[in-house]
Amino acid sequence: MRVFQRKALPLAVAGGVILLSQATHAAPALEEIIVTAEKRQESLQDVPISIAAFPQDTLEKLGITDIKGLASQVPNVVINEFTGSSTTVRLFMRGVGQNDVQVTQDPSVALYMDGVYIGSSVGTSFETADIQRIEVLRGPQGTLYGRNATGGAINLITNQADPGGFAFKQTLTGGNLDLFRSRTIANFPLTNSTAVKFAYSYSDRDGTVDNHGNGKDWGVEERENFTGDFHWDINDNQAVDYKYEHSKIKDTSRLSQILYFDSTAPNAGVIAFADPTVHADGTPVDSGRDRLDDATSFDDILTGDVQIDAHTLNYAWDINEVLTFNSITGYRDVDVFNQTAQVPNASILNMFTIVNGITNTSFNQFSQEFQLLGETEAFTWVGGLYYYEDESEDDNTGNSNGSENIPAGDLTDHTTTENTSLAAFGQATWSPLALEQRWHFTVGTRFSSDNRKAHRNNNRVSYGFAGSPSTVPAFVANYDKDFTKFNPSFTVEYDLSDFSRVYGKVVTAYKSGGTSQRSTSQANFEKGFDEEELVSYELGYKGDLADGRVRFNAALFYMTYDDYQQSVQTGRSPGERDFINIRDADIAGLEFDLTVAITEELTSTLSYGYLDSSFGPDTVSFLQVDDTSGSGFTQVTAELTDDLAMAPNHSASLALDYTRALSFGLLNANLNAQYQDEAGTGVDEPTGELDERTLVGAVLSLSEIDVGRGQLKVMLWGKNLFDQEYYIGNIRQDSFDSLGLMGLATFGDPRTYGMTVEYRYD
Repeated sequence: MRVFQRKALPLAVAGGVILLSQATHAAPALEEIIVTAEKRQESLQDVPISIAAFPQDTLEKLGITDIKGLASQVPNVVINEFTGSSTTVRLFMRGVGQNDVQVTQDPSVALYMDGVYIGSSVGTSFETADIQRIEVLRGPQGTLYGRNATGGAINLITNQADPGGFAFKQTLTGGNLDLFRSRTIANFPLTNSTAVKFAYSYSDRDGTVDNHGNGKDWGVEERENFTGDFHWDINDNQAVDYKYEHSKIKDTSRLSQILYFDSTAPNAGVIAFADPTVHADGTPVDSGRDRLDDATSFDDILTGDVQIDAHTLNYAWDINEVLTFNSITGYRDVDVFNQTAQVPNASILNMFTIVNGITNTSFNQFSQEFQLLGETEAFTWVGGLYYYEDESEDDNTGNSNGSENIPAGDLTDHTTTENTSLAAFGQATWSPLALEQRWHFTVGTRFSSDNRKAHRNNNRVSYGFAGSPSTVPAFVANYDKDFTKFNPSFTVEYDLSDFSRVYGKVVTAYKSGGTSQRSTSQANFEKGFDEEELVSYELGYKGDLADGRVRFNAALFYMTYDDYQQSVQTGRSPGERDFINIRDADIAGLEFDLTVAITEELTSTLSYGYLDSSFGPDTVSFLQVDDTSGSGFTQVTAELTDDLAMAPNHSASLALDYTRALSFGLLNANLNAQYQDEAGTGVDEPTGELDERTLVGAVLSLSEIDVGRGQLKVMLWGKNLFDQEYYIGNIRQDSFDSLGLMGLATFGDPRTYGMTVEYRYD
């Protein structure tokens, strides 16, 4: 094992055991955390799901302002950007996720905002000004969350408008990279039963890599978000909440850089490097090259443009003491302009960059969910109906600026999609009175019916090194298929005491089939790929011990895949890809979360995750464009990797939180560290790899300082304090091996630090 695994992790576990024994002394009980993982408000400790919950104060301590901020915070969860698009987020849980992001394929981890499913990964790096809580549900959630929750689900819950009184909060943040962030929240009661709340946030930050060439720097961030909420208590039993959200994201892509250059490759002589750190004599640079601080672009590096408009309408009616009816209506419209800027520090014959493309994507969705919840002395249940539809349009114009040898009109790749989904679901729990209600039996079912349509006009001509078109033919193709699935689940819980319980569960989930918008042929596009199915077996424990001063939650799981969906390169470049089904795969693992209130002032949290994944077959076969002629296809057999993509064997997080009351306010200090083991980025050999990493952060704050009628909070913070260089993406560029380009990596943020000042009045 790695040094961290051999030393740091056992020491941390031992430390947790010591803290547990010390907790027999007087110390405060840990606060109860309320979640809505099963469509109703419950204590996190009562829900038989492996959940990591982040309340608002924890999010503020960790400086989490968007979904990417959760990266490495939750063991067995990997969150990173899609290569070349800083605004597109990939989510993986327990080794299950979407490796390639396309409008023709769905995510494997469901993302929800205030109960509304977000159907596309494009534009999901948006910031939300007033998040109340984030819930991370690990493991398949096929019964209550539907067809695209094979890996799990993430719930983002925002604060509602409150008729209880006027409230105001202003937050200002400054930091290195010229970071500036402002967040304003104001709540206005209109009557005793109505209120409106407005929230606005703006942030901008300089790039992480300087560009000495044309256009902007790489890694620039500029975000804006406005939210308007309206709440109406119609009477004692009915309430309506409406939210409108508008987000703008104007980021530039991160630099994707060559890891090393092999001057002995057959065609290495056509490469010209603008980056001065590459040896002038063409000698190879070692693998694992350092993150570049600057580079030179031959094409203009452009600012992306993401526009998001979302509407949510929630209606709740307590029909009587037993029944509650909920209606959740959502509409979301996303428009994205994005430049894919990869390998901009090298050119071929000084003519154009290797990969530098423009995409324009529009995506809109509508969903309606009806829920009927009930609760009696021995039974609780939820049943519902769900409808979802989306449409998308994607234009990929290839090289952004073209060149004198490449006619711009030839660079056309247009894809449209239209999808609908219908589902009926139910889940009921029986706690028999005859068994003193210590046993709980839960049965869940969901029936899904999905239709997926896609149309592609691929007139995009691939050009050779001299600017001449290749012989890969253009094509027009259509895809139209239906999928239906019945997903049951069964859970048994036993209460060991009033404060601890064990559970066992069997859960099924599925993700519908589809096609690839980067397919290399009409036949492959129209054939598409089949649905994937997953069965999960899990044993878990949840307990509040030592008079509530120790909280320990753990889960053991084993999951089996059937027809695992994976993207593989089937064309002459890494961007020409199809999805294939791999016969079967297995995932086994564990995770635990240990929180200890050591003293009245000091709390420690340790979380750990382990994954062991493998494929049933050793190889996989598919059709690939013939490298010699560029036309026709060859049957290719590829060796599979040992593990699934983005499935690190070990991951962990550790935090110490110290709070002390002062005469003029409250002092808080937080020290946190996140570890993630190495992980492959693909499943067919050879593949890229993410190196292991340990990221350390710290926060020091003074809060509850009385200023007039309000309170002031001052916070100093830092992330990646040791400035570790780590990959968030790494593509093994087999297509460019003959050119001497070996590996293409995207690095995460360097060390960042700053200060936040907040004024609150309520």
